[in-house]
Amino acid sequence: MSKTDKKITEFNFDGQVTYVFFDGSKPKYLQLMTSEGLHLIKLSKESRSICERLLIPGRQVQVSGIKKYDPKSSKIKLKAEQVIALSEAGEASSSPCSSQKAAKKTCAGKKAQILVCDKSDCRKKGGSHLCSALETAVQEQGLEEQVTIKKTGCLKRCKAGPNVVMMPDKTRYSRVSAKELPKLIAKHF
Repeated sequence: MSKTDKKITEFNFDGQVTYVFFDGSKPKYLQLMTSEGLHLIKLSKESRSICERLLIPGRQVQVSGIKKYDPKSSKIKLKAEQVIALSEAGEASSSPCSSQKAAKKTCAGKKAQILVCDKSDCRKKGGSHLCSALETAVQEQGLEEQVTIKKTGCLKRCKAGPNVVMMPDKTRYSRVSAKELPKLIAKHF
């Protein structure tokens, strides 16, 4: 079966958390009672630890994410990308808890990272200078509290160095110059 056989759409449910299934100490699935019925929703890996404080049975939440329908098995799978706690009036009562891939931003105090290859080929092609320029660009945009810069080992594209990976969405850039940095940082953070 190919991926094209599955129909992928988005969903947005408001409902009451009835049960939370844990994988070790982190929540993995959420059972949500809505006006349409009971739904079993898988939490994305990125949102499991972030959303743990919101997932209390009896709490009203708004959950949005991706719905996949497999016509061969007639099964629907729901995967949450964002969970928002609702007040009794049905309004958002706390900040959203998003999947990092979906939001491309951090949530609940987790810092985003910019990975810079620090191996010999990338360093020779300007990786060290790029790291300094990144620190300056992050400071200029006031993102010191949200973003950390981390030197890494080889990112496996030595001939196309210097290489940079923007976390949390894992977007990779090669042959990065200092001039491009402000645009890249604005795009991702």
